[in-house]
Amino acid sequence: MNIVKLERMIAVYEAGSFRKAARGFGMSQPALTWSIRQLEESLGLSLFDRGPSGIRPTEVCETLIVRARLIVNEHNRLLAEVERTNRSQVIVVGVHPVLLNSQFAHTVAAFREQEPTVTLRVVEAYSADLIALLRRGELDLAFSAAPDSEEEEVAFEPLLRQYYSVFGRADHKIFGEIARGDPISPHAWAQADAPNVAAGRSAGAVQHDNANLVLELLTRFGMTESTVAVRSASMHLIRRMVLDGGLLGMIPESQFATELRDGTVRQVPGSNIEGPPLGLLWIDGGYETMARRRLKSALRIMQAPERLESIPVPDIAA
Repeated sequence: MNIVKLERMIAVYEAGSFRKAARGFGMSQPALTWSIRQLEESLGLSLFDRGPSGIRPTEVCETLIVRARLIVNEHNRLLAEVERTNRSQVIVVGVHPVLLNSQFAHTVAAFREQEPTVTLRVVEAYSADLIALLRRGELDLAFSAAPDSEEEEVAFEPLLRQYYSVFGRADHKIFGEIARGDPISPHAWAQADAPNVAAGRSAGAVQHDNANLVLELLTRFGMTESTVAVRSASMHLIRRMVLDGGLLGMIPESQFATELRDGTVRQVPGSNIEGPPLGLLWIDGGYETMARRRLKSALRIMQAPERLESIPVPDIAA
């Protein structure tokens, strides 16, 4: 049991409806229902009677709700006191390279205006490394893909998906080979510098249910261990190597929106693949300052137009 689950129990009790309470939290009804069921299982009792006419609090819920309100109010007072005394704060946020874009920079700038006393440290790394840092307590928050396996301690809130493709300059030889139907010859590549993106291993730059599919796809278009000329954790550098260095590279399609419109860069036909959901990760039930909550809200708003409405959100703290 944690404060978040108590807050959700109170919200459902006061709203008299899972749907109304979920709307207040900005989360899906199934996610809220799942969270309350977790609380019921941990307590070994039922909090709400569900029926065709709606929900009703059980007798034990009526008793618990009084204590729960006291606990939540005391918790909020404690946070407010800590916030007032902690004038200088540092928030360490880990970010996947594909998310370090102008949108993220604008969000950070806006957050700085809102929280001028907070120092924001940004750590760039791939998802597996960020999750490891988060578990060790070296990050306050991560903005990346979800863990490969379910971890109770790590909360994940999906926000968007990325779609990857192989790109080259419009004058790259590979497009002539494809147009003529010739076998694709080996070409120099700029590739993500993740430990599992290499010949003979599963591809981790674009984590996927069948990660080997990515490596097989790249191999079909001439990428082998010997043709990878540049490895980098920076998607910006890979983008520049495609534009300025004439190399091929697989990166998110959003990276070349402008160049695709003006025709300076082309997408290799048949090379597109969907990446995993990307979103916010943190240690569930951990202490959060108001500044960290505001940063999470800012990152949510940043991705709002592309938010994944169809993905059920697991137990997430506000």
